[in-house]
Amino acid sequence: MSPSLDRQLCETYPKIFKDRYSDPKSSCITFGIQCGDGWYKVIDMLCLAASNVYSTGIRIDKEDAAKYGIESPDDGAGERYYFTVESPQIVASQIKEKFGSLRFYYRLEFDQRVTELIKSEKYPDLQRIVENFYVYFDGIVHMAEILSINTCEDTGREGEMHVSNNGKNGWYKTLNAEYAKSEPFYVDRNYVPVSMIPKDQEL
Repeated sequence: MSPSLDRQLCETYPKIFKDRYSDPKSSCITFGIQCGDGWYKVIDMLCLAASNVYSTGIRIDKEDAAKYGIESPDDGAGERYYFTVESPQIVASQIKEKFGSLRFYYRLEFDQRVTELIKSEKYPDLQRIVENFYVYFDGIVHMAEILSINTCEDTGREGEMHVSNNGKNGWYKTLNAEYAKSEPFYVDRNYVPVSMIPKDQEL
């Protein structure tokens, strides 16, 4: 991706790209966003969705409530202590193209208090909540990957999976059909839609 678009994503989502300029030994994202400019919008939508995630809560005991300064609601229903489980922070570790589609690798950073409560093993519901967060973020990433195989990696226009050299040991790339034919670079590589390759032809 071009430096200007790369920088724009980093500035718009600083928490997601917190490792972008860190030590290369610690994260592959330091090598940049390794795909074409056409997928900028796809990645932007992924980051936007991942930045607007629900929070939930669980009931905790009096001891942990005191530890975290949580008071029981004064509603006459007795002592009840609710701990708010905020959405974890998604942090990109690598973004690249692979076999013609987007790959977005990440980790989740949870509030330290959530980590402490999990380690206590006192709240099985909290473990399920954490697992559900992983499923939720995986779904966001999967949707972006699906969008990428329908979006030209170079132009951002409608695209489909192409393969070079008529499918014989060729490179896969999602391209706009007209663009694939008009660019000399792609003509030289003879990119054709995968849908046009005979199913009995070995790729």
